[in-house]
Amino acid sequence: MPLDYKAVFVQSPAPCMILNRQLGFVAANPAYLAMVGKSEEDLIGNQVFEVFPENSDRIEHMLTVFEETFAGKPITFTEMPFRINVDGKMKQYWWTARHAVLTGKNSDEKYLIQYSENVSEAVKARQMRNAQMGELQHRVGNIFSIVSAIARQTGRASDNIAQFLSTFEARIGALVRVNRQLTGVSAPDETIASVIEQQMVVHSDEARNRMKIDGPDYPLSMLQSQAISMAIHELATNSLKYGVISQNKGEISLHWENLPNGGCRLEWQEVGIVVKQQAENSGYGTLLLTSIIPSQLGGTAAFEFGDEFFRYRLEID
Repeated sequence: MPLDYKAVFVQSPAPCMILNRQLGFVAANPAYLAMVGKSEEDLIGNQVFEVFPENSDRIEHMLTVFEETFAGKPITFTEMPFRINVDGKMKQYWWTARHAVLTGKNSDEKYLIQYSENVSEAVKARQMRNAQMGELQHRVGNIFSIVSAIARQTGRASDNIAQFLSTFEARIGALVRVNRQLTGVSAPDETIASVIEQQMVVHSDEARNRMKIDGPDYPLSMLQSQAISMAIHELATNSLKYGVISQNKGEISLHWENLPNGGCRLEWQEVGIVVKQQAENSGYGTLLLTSIIPSQLGGTAAFEFGDEFFRYRLEID
């Protein structure tokens, strides 16, 4: 029995699509359609850049890849980032794709076949490892100011040396445990609430009494738990150095809510304080909060500053 090549194409677990010489879609298997979140009607007969708009530089690069493929040179690009509109929302993916030329029944008729692999999870995992290393170096740089601030906090609330030593030792132990979490394995049942509690135990009772923390149960994957943990640690560290926790006044509101798409929006807000200009606004901490962590969570983040308030919003997709 001869091999049914159409069935092979359709049933292949590898995402595949075929373009004609005009770069219009002529075929796409179910695995490809699932990967890009499209239907056959969205693709067939339409030009690739109409379906997946790109900026001019990316189009020029991809045109070069396609032309070289049609010229008979198989091309592979590795971990290429793509932003794809899925259900009305732009999402970031990374693909490794291999291109080869196909000849039609007429020898002058040429097509391009692309075999793709969604490597987004592998890229995110590597980015998380890199972020953890950067965060570790960042924390080492902060450790002396953090310990000094914890000592001042503890001293203000202690009646004698014995009480100071006991409380200070407990908080330093909590700080050690928090930093161990950076490279440790998260528990399988972590939630936003449990991650926040682990981070806040370092701080004084007086500071925690000025924190309002509330939100629904929201379970986290290991990657999400690590990312949220880094975000809360960074925000708490900044507050310890510049904000509510350091100024011994004001309040912190930490609230999260479920979104209709299954994601979550988290908001950290500090009010009733003087927002100090020396707070980091362009260093690694800002990069972590506004770029690295949102990328890991497939979401967005934004800062907002006022004369007496600071707000940070983070969306988890």
